[in-house]
Amino acid sequence: MGRQTNINWEPTTDFDNEQANGKGYIALTDKTGLLSYTGGPGFGGNYHDFRDFHGRMIAYTVASGYVEVTAKVSVLEALGTAPDSFFDTNLPGGDAHPINTIVLSEEDLRKNLVPGTTFNWPALANGPLEGVVWTEVVLDRTGRIREIIPPIADNPGVKDAAEAGFKSMQFQPILRYGVPVQASGRISVRFKIARPAGTEAFDSARNYFNRGRKASFLAAGATAPYKLQAEFQVGAAGGVQTGRYEDTWISATEWKREAWLTSSHLIKSQSGDKHYVLAEGPESQMLRMIMQLLEPIPAEDTMTESDWRIRRDTVVGVKTIRVFRGPEGPNGELEPGKSQGFWFDEAGHLVQCYTAGLDIRPSSQEDYENVQVARQIDVLKDGKLGMRITVKDIGPADPAVTRDFKLKGHEWQRAFTAEVR
Repeated sequence: MGRQTNINWEPTTDFDNEQANGKGYIALTDKTGLLSYTGGPGFGGNYHDFRDFHGRMIAYTVASGYVEVTAKVSVLEALGTAPDSFFDTNLPGGDAHPINTIVLSEEDLRKNLVPGTTFNWPALANGPLEGVVWTEVVLDRTGRIREIIPPIADNPGVKDAAEAGFKSMQFQPILRYGVPVQASGRISVRFKIARPAGTEAFDSARNYFNRGRKASFLAAGATAPYKLQAEFQVGAAGGVQTGRYEDTWISATEWKREAWLTSSHLIKSQSGDKHYVLAEGPESQMLRMIMQLLEPIPAEDTMTESDWRIRRDTVVGVKTIRVFRGPEGPNGELEPGKSQGFWFDEAGHLVQCYTAGLDIRPSSQEDYENVQVARQIDVLKDGKLGMRITVKDIGPADPAVTRDFKLKGHEWQRAFTAEVR
């Protein structure tokens, strides 16, 4: 597929203290300028097989719908001179009220909802117990639902029950100037479910992550400025390479992380509300990965609660809570490269982590500022040691060093990155 330009818009509406974004978008193929696809509330399509028709490029094939339907133009020719009555809908056999479709906000759509719809939520062992589920519907001129997209829910386990409930909804006919019209829009409901009888009630994945971050990482749990220095060894074709890492933290908005390996150098920092990144040398991607491995728990604003499942487990002889997502084998094993897992002990400390096919094992924890800092982190790939990070020193930091945190010309805008820092 060639390069394309994407244009999208997201008008935001509020309902019942929840936000819902009604997205619309188009994509244009850069080489030709032709429409590739469109989408939005109540419409969408992919466009192919363009041919010239009187100076305009017309798509002869259009595919649309969640259950895809393909339409093909078989004949396209000039109309020529049409009689005056050609478009007169008042003639016998005509429709005095031609079909028209409007897009409604959720508030306006609800004004026409006939009361009485019930949702029968199932008991579920996994996922959040409360949340929102929404869908987009297209109503015919009688107010009946003609089309519905698969519901999107904070807990995927409620989707079937939600779809059944949405499909049972009935609306008063939507009128425009007294004439019934088709209408489309988004509608959402809150769900509240319970665990099946006898099922252990776990906390949310978000809370396990937040506790683990504060209990295991100084940047989240420290109460006073610190400087951490570490050394790492990485296996390479030419043998083992050794690099350095420093983390200087003054506050949640004033910090600098720095790493060196051979001729490469990486700095990530924050000063006030501005972030900075400076990457130099061929090993800068390796240095980025090392920083991720030092603080692997995903950022709160990039995680979706419904993606994660929770169960008890024992790892390296420690009873843990495992928070994971992705495929799981018959014996609970995670699938390499496709699954992600974090194991926390009863106090919330990170015991082990599996992500991007790497097994991360912190050890030799020591208390510093009420945070259990791992003095050694081994990173294994397919059961073999590929990297070892060793913390050499931790001590107070001088607050005056913040003047070095601003890297002019290297400002960086954080956008949906899994790393907190």
